Amino acid sequence: MRTRDETRTDIAMRTPVAARQAAYTVISVVAALTSVGIWLLMIVDEERSVGAATLEMAVKFTNVTVVLVGVVAAWIALDAAPSPARAIAHLTVMVMAVVTAIVNAVLLDPTLPSGWWGVVDLSQHYAIPVAVVAAWATLGPPAEVPASSSGWVVVVPFAWLMFVLARGMVTESYPYDFLDAAEHGWVRVVATVSALFVAMLAIGASISTVDRRRSHDARSS
Repeated sequence: MRTRDETRTDIAMRTPVAARQAAYTVISVVAALTSVGIWLLMIVDEERSVGAATLEMAVKFTNVTVVLVGVVAAWIALDAAPSPARAIAHLTVMVMAVVTAIVNAVLLDPTLPSGWWGVVDLSQHYAIPVAVVAAWATLGPPAEVPASSSGWVVVVPFAWLMFVLARGMVTESYPYDFLDAAEHGWVRVVATVSALFVAMLAIGASISTVDRRRSHDARSS
């Protein structure tokens, strides 16, 4: 027979997990709706074919980020058990989301477009990055990745970069102006990209450091 105190303790232990699952479920749903909204707007508003709209989802870094945020958020919501792979995936999407917000504010035009485009732009450049970081900061789970594995956070961004640069050499079209070597020269493109990758590694290392300290404090208390 469980005592009242034992029951209360059990509920208190389950509450953070339940809150975390609820929060990441919401993030996953918002990311999914945003991704579908972007895809539909490209078809309906810009009159692109289904194939062209689908390819554009892979060409824009922001679109890739939102899709991956949705996948990882669903993973966290559905599976409470931590794992090294999930920690790396979680850290990666947080870094990508933060960089998406920074690049939009610093290198691109942060002005919101009108209509439904403004809604999805607000979601992918502002709401989702803030939600992902806020959920991690308040509810976890820890994105603690060993220093030896910190380089994994740039694997997906690097693969995306190679794809869009190779595509750009063929089509002479780039998703972002700062990647256009024909206009800016390779020295400037490489310098900009290098700065972004250094920023990603620094952000990832900072998040992991915070989590290691939080884990240490929790064990010490």
